[in-house]
Amino acid sequence: MKKIALRDDWKTTPLPAQRKVLALDRLYTPEEFNRIAAGVRPGGMECKWFIFHEEPWLYLHRSWTGFCIYQVRFEPMNGQYRVVEVLVSRDPTQYGSTNDRRDILLLAILLDRLAGRDCEPLKREFHLINQQQTAEVQQINCGKKA
Repeated sequence: MKKIALRDDWKTTPLPAQRKVLALDRLYTPEEFNRIAAGVRPGGMECKWFIFHEEPWLYLHRSWTGFCIYQVRFEPMNGQYRVVEVLVSRDPTQYGSTNDRRDILLLAILLDRLAGRDCEPLKREFHLINQQQTAEVQQINCGKKA
């Protein structure tokens, strides 16, 4: 049986004051929510997330730094669990992303993977956004001297 992740299992830093509210419409069955709420304790260097749940919030921290990137609040609704609030870090010293759509997709992938859902369509869209961002950065850097 999988051990439930707890805050004290890993070093953590709270979500910074520089944050943004994002909209994510997600509904999970009780079984899926239980898998999400069990969280993730990193088992090796390839695991990039430490995730734990303390009612009513799910906390998603980068495993290497302990920085909190997301906080997600769930509420029971008609026998299921709905995401009702999402906060994302916007502190550039802790998290470099400022693309809301990318952050929503990444969070949806993380939650759906924990729930045991198929994430492939979300992953394809996420990778497409990353490719577009890389191309935009390359265009911006074009012609600049190093």
